[in-house]
Amino acid sequence: MINADTPDTHSGMTAFLRRHAPVLIVVVLPTFLALVYYTLIASGQYESEAAFVVKDSRPASRASSAGSSMMMGGSMAMASGGAGLAENFAVNTYLKSHDAVGSLQKRLNLVGIYRRSDIDILSRLFYANPTPERLLWYYLNHIDVVFHEDTGVTTLDVRAFRPEDAKQIADELLKLGEERINEFNRLVAENTIKAADEEVTIAENRVKDVQHRMTAFRQRSGDVDPSKSSIVGISLIGQLETELAQSDTQLAQMLRNLNASSPQVLTLKQRIKALNEEIEAQRRLTQKTKGLYANIADYDELMMDREFAQEAYMTSASELETARATARQQQVYVVRVVEPNLPGMATYPRIFYMVLAVFVGSGLTFMIGRLLITGMREHAI
Repeated sequence: MINADTPDTHSGMTAFLRRHAPVLIVVVLPTFLALVYYTLIASGQYESEAAFVVKDSRPASRASSAGSSMMMGGSMAMASGGAGLAENFAVNTYLKSHDAVGSLQKRLNLVGIYRRSDIDILSRLFYANPTPERLLWYYLNHIDVVFHEDTGVTTLDVRAFRPEDAKQIADELLKLGEERINEFNRLVAENTIKAADEEVTIAENRVKDVQHRMTAFRQRSGDVDPSKSSIVGISLIGQLETELAQSDTQLAQMLRNLNASSPQVLTLKQRIKALNEEIEAQRRLTQKTKGLYANIADYDELMMDREFAQEAYMTSASELETARATARQQQVYVVRVVEPNLPGMATYPRIFYMVLAVFVGSGLTFMIGRLLITGMREHAI
């Protein structure tokens, strides 16, 4: 009787398999293979976590950042504080770029880390000499760099197949971020000092130009200071006229008591004559130097240009010293909020979620395929 039922059992099993073959092939088989792979074959991945924030100590930047934060919300203004948002985004972009991958490859041999012999063949980096694009794609599948705008903190998660590898890569990424920020500081300082130095050079050349113009003016006019020369000439005539008036008064008094031919009177008359001659000579000299007075306006203009040029030079020189002092201070810097940890257990792959994802994906594929086949049959009829 048992032998009689055996063919029926086999035929029933065969019929069951034929009836449910699509489900078994599309849904059950991939889920079973995923379960076997993630449970028995897949290499465990260790995750090292770190966090950092980019701080900006520049007053203007803080004010600008605070103003922007107020527009986005008061909580962000309190949280982000002095964070340099532009620099933070720049560092995050850099850590996910070809440049960062190239630096890691030179310093740590990134390809060797992800091609160790104890890594399963599906998880390891397949190519021994991958192209930069393939290496970057694989690298991005094993790191996460997330900037939290509400706090200004960037979290860094690195996954590798050994705990020390994950920590080493995370440490090196933080160093690369710090080096990139230092490079930003260096470029900003160089550009600031260069601009200030150019302003000093321009101001210095302006001072020299005015000085050359004043020298040419003095050589052309034959006078060091026309304004002083005119004042000296006028004041000298005034003094001579004062002395002449005093001498005339003294002569009038003498003539009341002395004879006109007396030696004292004659001496005083000679002095008066000499004063008149000197006054006339000075007046003739003044008439000859009318061009001097015409140059006073040009001289005053040159003096004004020199004062402005010297003031501009002193201002630019002061700004240059300020720029150099500022350059000696680190304006933007990385603050490590959380140091990379040495993981103690593998956190990837997450077997349950991965198998569930395969099951759900396979199920959706089966349902979509079944709907398509059913629709095609109906149209065929």
